[in-house]
Amino acid sequence: MKKVLGFSGSSSSKSINQKLVLLAAKKFGDLSVDTIDIRDYPLPIFSDDIEKQEGFPENAVRLKQMFSSYDGFIISCPEYNGSMPGIFKNMIDWLSRLEGKIFSEKPVLLMSTSPGKNGGRTNIATLQTLLPWWGGNVVATFSLGSFHDEYDSELSELKDVNLRRELDGHVEVLQQAL
Repeated sequence: MKKVLGFSGSSSSKSINQKLVLLAAKKFGDLSVDTIDIRDYPLPIFSDDIEKQEGFPENAVRLKQMFSSYDGFIISCPEYNGSMPGIFKNMIDWLSRLEGKIFSEKPVLLMSTSPGKNGGRTNIATLQTLLPWWGGNVVATFSLGSFHDEYDSELSELKDVNLRRELDGHVEVLQQAL
């Protein structure tokens, strides 16, 4: 059975991007989808000096091994000042130093959401360019603006049926790419 790993690139304990990952994960039906919180894998700020003096952090090695055991990914990354959060970039910096591509040419559903109308579109465009460098095969993207207006927290679902269909379609694209 194919396995998918979902995570947010957020450092917030109340991450709306993590909520979006959980929403997408439950749409996979019979497929095995696991979700993690990257805050559970703290890493020092990347530095050549740290790498030379101390080697690779245990959490970097654990994440790299974990990533290699999955067949695809759901990533929802918030946009901070037009770019990715430091916690996400720092994780990428450490994982890129380990052997092999980070995402091993596996399919990725790339998403972003925000309280504002843009929905992280600027960062999605940036990540669509960068993910292939890191071995990610972006097969679909989904941007959700105005999260608090569009998300029903009681039902853990999108309010708008058209947005639901759009997300369902992107999930289906990822499933087919597996």
